[in-house]
Amino acid sequence: MNLLDWILLAILAMAAFTGFRRGFIIELASLVALVLGIWVAAHFSDRVSTLLGIDAANTALAFLATFLVVILVVHLLARFLTTLIDLAQLELPNKLAGVVFGVLRSVFTLSIALNLLVGYTEGAMPPKEWCAGSALYGPVRQLAPLVVPALGETKWVKDAVEVVKQEVEERLDAEESSR
Repeated sequence: MNLLDWILLAILAMAAFTGFRRGFIIELASLVALVLGIWVAAHFSDRVSTLLGIDAANTALAFLATFLVVILVVHLLARFLTTLIDLAQLELPNKLAGVVFGVLRSVFTLSIALNLLVGYTEGAMPPKEWCAGSALYGPVRQLAPLVVPALGETKWVKDAVEVVKQEVEERLDAEESSR
């Protein structure tokens, strides 16, 4: 275990505590809202963009609006279900199961963050020696691409990837010309 593993474990421990505090229903809803929000936004943000009159250059705004609406609706349903669970006196099982789903949600979020970090820094971050010695880095990083392949199909993500590629090419060209 190296420093990266300890950082990831600390984040997951906080997620377990938060999951216990919030309970299964809210944690499950957070996980479902994240995945469902991305999926719905990936497949319907173009329609939302047209409906709201957002031009094609700002489709990320429609993606964000769609994503946030899905999260809000799922959260409201979860609050209602939590009230019913508490009335049925199932609070402890709700909280213990919340630990599991809190950790799952955080692993998914960490996976997205690590993939974005690696992509944006061209693999420079986190340091390669941390990744090579880490027991958690590989499994955590591989989760998001498995769960959300639709994210790569959205127009604004493709556009963002093209912008990053252009910046990388320009930087490489500038480095070659300065030699």
